Amino acid sequence: MSTNIVNFICSTIMAIVGLFVVKTLSNSKINIFNFKNTMLLLCLIIAPIFVHDKEYEFIYTIIIYAMTIITYKYILNITFMRSIISSGIMIIVIIILDFIASCGLILFVSAKTIRTSSYISLISNLIFAIILFVMFCKTKLGTRISKFINKIEYKKNTRIVVFIIVMIIMMSVTIYAISSNYKINQLFTRNFLMFSSLFLLVLILFMENDSYYKLCDEYDSLFNYVKIFEDWIENEQLNRHEYKNQLAVLRCMTTEKKVKKKIDSIITDYINVDNEMINQLKNLPSGGFKGLLYYKMAIAKSDKIKLEIDVSEESGRVLSKLSTEKQKVLSNLIGIYLDNAIEAAKETRKRIVSMEIYKYEETVNIVISNTYNIKNDISNRYNKGVSTKGKGRGNGLYFANKLLSKNDWIYERQDIVDDFYIEKLKIKTTP
Repeated sequence: MSTNIVNFICSTIMAIVGLFVVKTLSNSKINIFNFKNTMLLLCLIIAPIFVHDKEYEFIYTIIIYAMTIITYKYILNITFMRSIISSGIMIIVIIILDFIASCGLILFVSAKTIRTSSYISLISNLIFAIILFVMFCKTKLGTRISKFINKIEYKKNTRIVVFIIVMIIMMSVTIYAISSNYKINQLFTRNFLMFSSLFLLVLILFMENDSYYKLCDEYDSLFNYVKIFEDWIENEQLNRHEYKNQLAVLRCMTTEKKVKKKIDSIITDYINVDNEMINQLKNLPSGGFKGLLYYKMAIAKSDKIKLEIDVSEESGRVLSKLSTEKQKVLSNLIGIYLDNAIEAAKETRKRIVSMEIYKYEETVNIVISNTYNIKNDISNRYNKGVSTKGKGRGNGLYFANKLLSKNDWIYERQDIVDDFYIEKLKIKTTP
């Protein structure tokens, strides 16, 4: 069979399957069957035939990757970021499949035979296409990766994009080094280990980021819930204030001492308790952060923790100017640190948690102090999954560390004074 015919068939198979894979990963809803798209796809099918050579060159993979990004971007009407990531994930999987197949074939045939045999090329491309289609279009993996790409684009995580591009280049260079020395010897083993390391790095990156984005979703949901809780508290406060006024009117209308006494007890017992909580947070802006603190105060009260919050008026004005996204980050961090403070205080006799928010020079300072059990080892508290609360916990501080690394407008440090653990956050008030 003619080499050009085989290359055309292989290129057609991979281009069409690649289109469906990238369409799934990028979550594109565009109709791909029209004249313009057919012409663009034909360019992607024909071009690899001209750049293909008997000897593998790493630049070949990079050229195909670049062409894939551009072609699929315009066919599927997606952003360059989506096209780079979706095409990149597909190319990485193809490189890995090619590597696995080559390692198997090396035991039986030479590198030249692998590159020039029409039958090997046709069969391997057909198998790769089936694996890609089933893996990404017929399983939940494609949906999960699609959601992952959505989050990367939403958060404009360009580091992931750069990592994918660099990883494809490094993998291509490693494959080139292996193909140049297609023998099982020390050099091949070294290259094999290098490629395996790159593969593990890709796997770790996606697993870590998937875990991070899941935690982001959970804390974003909490932020939305506490905003609702905040609105409810404030509405309830208005209703109770009106209720108090009505009781005061009724008190003036009666001459019965017992009735007056009962009204006084209702006002004292059922209204002033909530006022104490609200007065502590009166200087904070509405929008979610205040609701979070209402919620944490309620939790502390139910756990019989003495939680005191002191907010300066000036710091409240500064915090009100933070963007919604920054308020979300701050709420996530405060939520994590207060949760840990309350949990730690529960294990002590004094059961004290205090929080101060004040402005000093060009920063807003948030200081959370709590009693803690000095017998607990907290040296590795920032590691993922490490917690004194038991198995399946301990992701909070790991997530907080991730958030801090991505936001240079806020930084933190900790101190331990006697049996108090002190968490300090500093928020820059100037750009």
